[in-house]
Amino acid sequence: MRKGFVFLSVLILLSTRTFALKDYSKISPRIHRMIVATIKETQANIYDYNLDGEINCRDYSCVFKVTWDRLYPKEAYRCTLVRNSPPYGNGHLFVNIEDDNSCPIDVEPQAHSPQHYLMYETWTAGEFSNQAYNAYGETEYWLAEPQRLANVLPNKSSGGYGYGYYSNSSYSNGSYSNNSYANSSNENVLLGYFSVGYMGSLDLKDSSDSGFLNSQKCGIEFAYETPAYQDGFFAVFAFDYVCDEAKAMRAVLTGMDFGYCFLPIFQPYVGCFGGIKWYDDFYWGDIGFAWKVCAGSRFTFSSFCVRAEVSYGSILGPTGMVSLGIGF
Repeated sequence: MRKGFVFLSVLILLSTRTFALKDYSKISPRIHRMIVATIKETQANIYDYNLDGEINCRDYSCVFKVTWDRLYPKEAYRCTLVRNSPPYGNGHLFVNIEDDNSCPIDVEPQAHSPQHYLMYETWTAGEFSNQAYNAYGETEYWLAEPQRLANVLPNKSSGGYGYGYYSNSSYSNGSYSNNSYANSSNENVLLGYFSVGYMGSLDLKDSSDSGFLNSQKCGIEFAYETPAYQDGFFAVFAFDYVCDEAKAMRAVLTGMDFGYCFLPIFQPYVGCFGGIKWYDDFYWGDIGFAWKVCAGSRFTFSSFCVRAEVSYGSILGPTGMVSLGIGF
């Protein structure tokens, strides 16, 4: 059963990576870094660009364009605004970037994670993705929207404003209320995650020692996890306490994991730990060195994260771990 679970987990991870590479491998690393940097600054400094009392896709797209032009003035031509107006529901404004190989990249500035900005990752399948409804060449039109709206919108003090078209959030009582597409829970505003994990033995040599839920041979981990940075890398700083009741042995270890964020659902990492071990009778002469190496993958969603890993150490041998974390 455990072998089947491990095999299925590895298969899922490999297939997920293949899916991720299929979409992002065609984007040049230079342009990718530029897009991520612009999204981060846009989301950190978003404001009511067109002064209509709302924060929505028009504001995110226009602020993205202004930010891109300021950061990369010689490459301003690469960034244009695109309006998608399907025959049903509301329309949407987003950004199109011309890659180094002249391939167009449809970018969602409101992406949950700046690392994962492609339109299909933010919207459900088919929503705003039909290019037959795209209108191009309107960048200057949308950048000039504040001047246009100033002539038709009443004074804000009257409260009589609030265009709903393209709206993903609204302004009321002096504060913004964003929906799930806005950046209220983006990774870039998180300081990190605090997580707690359970470790269980995967040793199959002796049935008395094996079993993921065997309370006689297990451990617990406390960790601080960084969000994925601009270049996609993240780190996990962890402290482990493990015990093997059969051998009356315990250990504490500390170490770091390093990983890379391909997608919110696929963030592989590796790490190594070191510490001390002792027996229950705790003679100073019995204190020794303990170690562990591990590999796993993290999954982040909203302000939460989940990690699953396998490891091998001097106390528990082959081990599996599941960790849950919350952002702060």
